[in-house]
Amino acid sequence: MPVADPAALLRRLVDSSARVRSAASKEEALETIAEEARVVAGARHAWAGETHGSLVTNVHAASAEGVPPVDPPALASLVTATRPVVRGAGIIAAPLLSASGAPEGLLAISADATTPEPLLELVIAELAVVAGLALESAGLRERAAATARSRESLLAAISHDLRNPLNTFAMSAGLLRDDLERNEVDPARATGLVQRMDRATHRMQALIEDLLEASRIDARRIDLAIREERAAQIVKDAASTGGAPATEKGAAVNCDSIDEEARVLADRGRTVQLLAKTIAYAARATGDGGLIRLSVSRQGDTVVFTTRAAGPGSVSLASHDEGRGGLALLIATGLAEIQRGTLRIEGTDGLAIKVTLPAAPT
Repeated sequence: MPVADPAALLRRLVDSSARVRSAASKEEALETIAEEARVVAGARHAWAGETHGSLVTNVHAASAEGVPPVDPPALASLVTATRPVVRGAGIIAAPLLSASGAPEGLLAISADATTPEPLLELVIAELAVVAGLALESAGLRERAAATARSRESLLAAISHDLRNPLNTFAMSAGLLRDDLERNEVDPARATGLVQRMDRATHRMQALIEDLLEASRIDARRIDLAIREERAAQIVKDAASTGGAPATEKGAAVNCDSIDEEARVLADRGRTVQLLAKTIAYAARATGDGGLIRLSVSRQGDTVVFTTRAAGPGSVSLASHDEGRGGLALLIATGLAEIQRGTLRIEGTDGLAIKVTLPAAPT
């Protein structure tokens, strides 16, 4: 029903604004913005989405009668508008701006709104102001939570990966000290202990390099050259790069099921590095006698790289959840995410690390 009473409309706007501000995440914020805009305006349909340049993404819709008939491209045509409220393509839209005036998203309602003019534009403009700030706030909270999770994962990874070389170094140093205190130094034994300490030192130096790399990836301070690449060649390069270290740990690396036609949008070097890290983790997880199989296939609009491992030391999914994935998987996950991809671990009988990256257009 149309709301002719400005006071009643104001109360409705205040209530809607409060619900929008209480959203805990971007997803919840967009869903709430769309629903409250529809209710306040008295429209059949409403939409809310994030804006990235001239694109509208992550669109949430609210409707009084089924699925709204407007798709994101229709909304995208209004993104560049500078006025508080614009009309076009059968919708009325308003930009959602941050406190600094930067674009955060777009709010739109169907042009059949029952709230009379000129109140309609005023209501939409005011709700858009609140919605923009709420969307920015939800994004800041999500980034803060992601940073905290990343920090916890990093600390867990460092703790896990440093424990073995530190223990080796400390034990070897203790044994050497005991021999010196008893004046019972055997040159061959001493040489062996020093060599163990040297290997532990090199391992810790490598971990420091990995830590710096993880920090750069987390801060998005690495350059990417995203191009269309042959996924099969990336897998073969990764097998060559990660194969030798895996062999040293007693594991064999094979290329299993390779889709020679699959093409991926990725940074070639960084993706090879990513897959080499999954091989390194799989080799450590399976230990001596393990078999690591690499495969790649196109699945819809994504390309999926899979590192499978089986062997006497095969680990479960819980190992990664408990922080024992180490820096190798932390770096691999970061490299996947900065290329708009994902990394996940599956299975308790053996190990499967799946990396999903965007496929090149066909």
